[in-house]
Amino acid sequence: MTETRVLTLFDQKYPGNLRDRPPLSWRRIPPTQFRAVNFVGGPDESVEIFAGNSNGAGLSNANRWLGQFGLSPVPDESTFASIEILGRPSLLVEARGSYNPGMGADPREGFALLGAIRESGGDVLTFKMVGPAEAVEGMRDEFIAYCESLENVDLHIIKEESETPES
Repeated sequence: MTETRVLTLFDQKYPGNLRDRPPLSWRRIPPTQFRAVNFVGGPDESVEIFAGNSNGAGLSNANRWLGQFGLSPVPDESTFASIEILGRPSLLVEARGSYNPGMGADPREGFALLGAIRESGGDVLTFKMVGPAEAVEGMRDEFIAYCESLENVDLHIIKEESETPES
């Protein structure tokens, strides 16, 4: 052997290099084109919980979500509460009423949304929970704890030993 390389292990099991800790009551389902992380939970698995990357600013995403409930856009982010996700303040968006998911689906009465939006430069991470209002409200603390527990995962590098035993 004429060269030495650093031994590395690369694990792609964390979508977007985010390690999550979902509650045991959430069931992970396959991701989709727009949902890097995808769960169902609540009574009869009636609540959808998902995360992904989004385009646009945090406020435009929040207003789009409000629009799905027929609510008017808000002028600035001060309307929303804040939680910390990955070391940065993030918007906490809430809505309740008739939910219109779009894509030709029928509106769903008595639904609620709890969502979080984290901006960092041009990167926008979105976390959204939608379902029957009572179920979403009952899962509120779990959702916030989930968002706040996320961790970045980088390549794991096995460091070289400073001394090599001689043969």
